[in-house]
Amino acid sequence: MILSESKILVTRTDRLGDVLLATPVLKKIREFYPHAKLSFLVREEWMPILQYGDEVDLIAYRPNMNVKELAATLSERNFDVAIVLRDEAVVSQAVKRAEIPVRVGPYSTLRSLLTFNQGLLQRRSRCSKHEAEYNLELLQRIKIPVAKPARVAGELPHSWIHYQTQVRGEIDQWQKAHHMLGVKFWCIHPGSSGSARYLQPGRMMELVYECMARLAPHEGARLVITGGSHEESLLQEIKSKAPDVVIFGGEHNLGLAALAELYRRADLVIAHGTGPLHLAAAVDTRVLAIFPPLHVLSERRWGPLTAKRLTWIPAVECPEKYRCRGPKCKYYDCMDRFEVGATLDRL
Repeated sequence: MILSESKILVTRTDRLGDVLLATPVLKKIREFYPHAKLSFLVREEWMPILQYGDEVDLIAYRPNMNVKELAATLSERNFDVAIVLRDEAVVSQAVKRAEIPVRVGPYSTLRSLLTFNQGLLQRRSRCSKHEAEYNLELLQRIKIPVAKPARVAGELPHSWIHYQTQVRGEIDQWQKAHHMLGVKFWCIHPGSSGSARYLQPGRMMELVYECMARLAPHEGARLVITGGSHEESLLQEIKSKAPDVVIFGGEHNLGLAALAELYRRADLVIAHGTGPLHLAAAVDTRVLAIFPPLHVLSERRWGPLTAKRLTWIPAVECPEKYRCRGPKCKYYDCMDRFEVGATLDRL
């Protein structure tokens, strides 16, 4: 198997955080096989922060694509290798139907056993490694050596993102309109796509008020609340209770690349263990990550890829692995144990 000039496909077609934790695979392949033709199958909505130019060709994936349609798209590109980072029915079947000779992926289902001829048994649900490590581990199948598992945040690989410089002008204008040019500001992203457990609204408002109090001694300092277009009601609820916060996003969303640039300029980003947290880590901004104790959502597996992080997890022994049992649990709601002042004191 000659890979130095092969056509290599990498796929990750789910949420933003998952995609950001997959990007170290792209970087590693590019470093090890600089002359290979590298492509990334990913949702179109994440492409604004994946503008790698000639280094990586982006292929748009749409959630409503069927196997036949996707297989046709892949077939016409004549890939030599496919690295499927997550075994998803449509993607895995399309990769096989496209007759890509070398098919790498995690063995996790009967389908994966029938699809991947260079698969690897990983047992990701055990959460013994970081998701980025699991992804990189698959590269052993295409002769790329993998380092020993990282034990501290500073040893983990860094997400690889790139976006057009024009968004810097857009954020300049946005900051100017809100009298924020050259001032200290923190960001809180209060929502989640459903991939993480939230702080309840009351505790979140305590966090908002405490952050504003700690920023008050700094002249002109502001607290920015960020959210997607689907989170408009949440943003406005916070604004109604704390009129001095600045809202970024909601119905007037400037886009993902603009959010990345805003986070790059922030002094701190606070978020649950979801996509925006990983975006802030990717632009090398200090983060406060809020994680639940649920095993499958483990910070060990899903923590942000940065050494500039502080993590809060409820100090309980969660009895569940996959789903919170809610009020039936003796620790419910453990997220209410979030001690706002004590946590911010650790920053």
